Amino acid sequence: MWTAPIKLILWDLDDTLWRGTLAEGDAVTLFERRADLIRAFNARGVVSSICSKNDEAAGRAQLEAFGLWDEFVFPHIAFTPKPEAIRGIIADMQLRPANVLFIDDNPHNLGEVRHALPDIQTLDPTAPDADDQLTGLLAMQTGKRSRVQDYRLLEAKKRDRAVVPGQSNDDFLRASGLCACAPFLMDNLEFVPRIAELINRANQLNYTQSRVDPAALERDIINVTRNHSWSIFAWDKYGRYGLVGFVMYDHVDQRLVHFTFSCRAMHMGLEEFALGKIRVNWPDADFSALDGRFSRVRPDWIQDHGFDEPEVRAAIRAELRAEPAIEPAIRIMFDCQSGGIAHYSRFRAAVEFDNNPRLFALRMMDDGSYKEQAFPPFLVYGATVDYLDNRWPKKWHLLEIGLYEKCVLRLCIHLIENGLRMLVVLPPEDAPIEKYRLGLNHSPERCRIFNAVWRRMARENPEHLFLLEVAHVIDSPDEMADVTHYHPALLQKIGGQMDLWVHQLLAAGAEQAAA
Repeated sequence: MWTAPIKLILWDLDDTLWRGTLAEGDAVTLFERRADLIRAFNARGVVSSICSKNDEAAGRAQLEAFGLWDEFVFPHIAFTPKPEAIRGIIADMQLRPANVLFIDDNPHNLGEVRHALPDIQTLDPTAPDADDQLTGLLAMQTGKRSRVQDYRLLEAKKRDRAVVPGQSNDDFLRASGLCACAPFLMDNLEFVPRIAELINRANQLNYTQSRVDPAALERDIINVTRNHSWSIFAWDKYGRYGLVGFVMYDHVDQRLVHFTFSCRAMHMGLEEFALGKIRVNWPDADFSALDGRFSRVRPDWIQDHGFDEPEVRAAIRAELRAEPAIEPAIRIMFDCQSGGIAHYSRFRAAVEFDNNPRLFALRMMDDGSYKEQAFPPFLVYGATVDYLDNRWPKKWHLLEIGLYEKCVLRLCIHLIENGLRMLVVLPPEDAPIEKYRLGLNHSPERCRIFNAVWRRMARENPEHLFLLEVAHVIDSPDEMADVTHYHPALLQKIGGQMDLWVHQLLAAGAEQAAA
């Protein structure tokens, strides 16, 4: 019966939500089952509004008496034609008629609205199976959170726009203090369920018309040698909009894999903001196919915040997590691979992982900047990333003649002085030559030299330094894109080995405490 996903249900009142006609002085009685359905739809992300020919004050008072007024957004209660009223509600809520269900007991009203808005879906509540149809529609919903507060923000913005007639949209956005944050690469793994929900729900603003399975999305995010991804979160003085967009760019084939936004992001300039993230690394990327789909004006009214800002990161995570965050006990320091390892760990809730620009680099032991870093009790470090010349600006030529070993020694001293333990992941020394990054001097010979430094330090500091040899867990070179980028199967193995290491240390500590 339903021709498109329903995002909004528009209710008439008289003889639809309640029995009787309010304007004629009837003592109206609520259809309790329909009231329960409204609450249930809200809980699953399908909001309700009102379009009723009634006195506004009387209608609101009756809904408040039934405890229902706060269940509705953008209510229209007035003696005005319904087609234009409904057209206005849909526009204000930034939806499409196809995603709206209009319920009215008057066949004339249903026909008039269908004539004005041919794509809208309608239901006659006097039909014997009307409530059963709504119950069936409810059963189809997969949403897990109410969106009422999201639309409350739009209501507030509409009221403020009305105060300054003629104000341009750009000026209004500047006055609203619009902010955005775009978590990058594997930072997005913790948002996968919500990203998948956004992609699979969006139609009007799903510019790539993509659909996705969460497991496949995880693999694509982890595959950073092909795909770069950004999720878009936004907020302003009216409140927080949450996750409003997701972008994935295949930089090998130079195409958008996903470019999807919530209707809450409409007319804010967030689409062009997201394209700007891609252009940082690929300034010549061609997005001309999107011309005319949204404003291509550079959104100078958006304040760009980094996910590395602690308050921003905490606020975004608080939006998406029901449980309170816990203090990290494990930090994974493996550049862009860190999030993939964390994703496969059973200790994920206690893991903090690195991602640019919040990174540890071994050169910090030379310049002292490691003192600004936070080091929880358990550390996992991908040594391979610091075998690259570009990790040592202006000092790469000193690595083999003492600089590298000096930094390793200083790191070991830091571990000992602070009672920390670190698992160092060492790259293979005999992988196929094409897996090494020879242009940055990451070669088999350098791996042998630097791996030997770590092995010696581990022998000398067995209480604080532990090793995981990738060569001991890898089954095929194809599990690596290169010696610094791993595919999901290998990341999962490393995550499992990390979990085993942490478990063994915790168990040993418990035994010592018991003794």
